[in-house]
Amino acid sequence: MTTADYLKEFEQLLVGLNADEVNDVLEYYQEYILDADLADCSAVTAKLGTPQQLARKTLADYSIRQTETVTATPRHNARLIWIIVLALFASPIAIPLAGAVILILIAGVLVVGAIIFAAMMVVAALLFAGGFALISGFAILIQSFATGIFYIGMGLAGLGAGVLAMLIGYMVVKVLLQMGVVVIKFIYHKFQERHQKGVDHV
Repeated sequence: MTTADYLKEFEQLLVGLNADEVNDVLEYYQEYILDADLADCSAVTAKLGTPQQLARKTLADYSIRQTETVTATPRHNARLIWIIVLALFASPIAIPLAGAVILILIAGVLVVGAIIFAAMMVVAALLFAGGFALISGFAILIQSFATGIFYIGMGLAGLGAGVLAMLIGYMVVKVLLQMGVVVIKFIYHKFQERHQKGVDHV
């Protein structure tokens, strides 16, 4: 494999970046290879890793940069966590660290899953009780106006509480994902700093 083949394979792996970003990345690494005087593909691989490893690191860096410029959605945060884990696994040195991160993520997913399940049960119970009370209120409204109004009020309150619980559950999951992103970005930055120091000493 030549240096050109290396860069071509690297380019094909930059899925998710637009054409301008891909061109910027390629120009940067072409100049880097020339400045570092990396004569052949083995020298490039020794310095930068395989095309897959470099692509995962690049995608993680771009995803992190994107979260710093725009408000990230929960879906984007979940994707960012996955990309960073893949970037950590891309480096053999970081595999133990990535394994620890995976265990933390599994624990986090279990906690978030338990919160989502509990929230769904609460929401379902409130909506069911509210709906039942509302229907009952309309059914007995003709027989007893006061009792019917009471049940209708209780039903509306239950439905409102169900919607409120749904919104609170969503916000809790969103905050937990954001906290997960902060932690994993911190781990990734620390690893990058240590890795860079190790490369500079070589």
